[in-house]
Amino acid sequence: MVSHTGPQAGTVETLAALRRVPEVRGAVVTGYVGADGRAMLLGYVTGPDPAAGTVRIRQHLSSRLPGYLIPEHLFVLDALPLTPEGEYDLSALPTPDADLGPAGARLAPRTPVERRLAELFSDLLDVGGVGIHDDLFALGGSSIVAARLAARIREVFAVDVSLVDVLAAPTVDELARLVADAGET
Repeated sequence: MVSHTGPQAGTVETLAALRRVPEVRGAVVTGYVGADGRAMLLGYVTGPDPAAGTVRIRQHLSSRLPGYLIPEHLFVLDALPLTPEGEYDLSALPTPDADLGPAGARLAPRTPVERRLAELFSDLLDVGGVGIHDDLFALGGSSIVAARLAARIREVFAVDVSLVDVLAAPTVDELARLVADAGET
């Protein structure tokens, strides 16, 4: 059974930090228990451009919060769902499990950059089937693995990506955007 758990330790600090991100117009932070029984923080925001918003938000949060207070998943929404009483409707918020698609399948890499990044994740973590929304740390990564990933990204893509960048954008999808942005400069 998956469920939003509502407020938990750290959500107040995380919510305050999210609301200080310049592009964010609205934010909600919830605790969540996934199908595997693991508890995590989820963040929901309105305002930023979904194509680049989560990378900027994670960079902002990583410079202001310890890692355990940064939401494991960030969702950029057109609007935050409300109940008829005007309160946030937590049951209408998307969940990470919903991102997996039918029967728990992960969203496979779509571009050559995403495919190569998924291979790097697989090599460094000794896991298979990495999807674009899989989080480096949720797959068993650590700060040491993140540092190795940053070095491999610099080597493979010839772009300037730091450890802080990887910590702020720990999914294949987010890193692919970061690589694309770094390659354009």
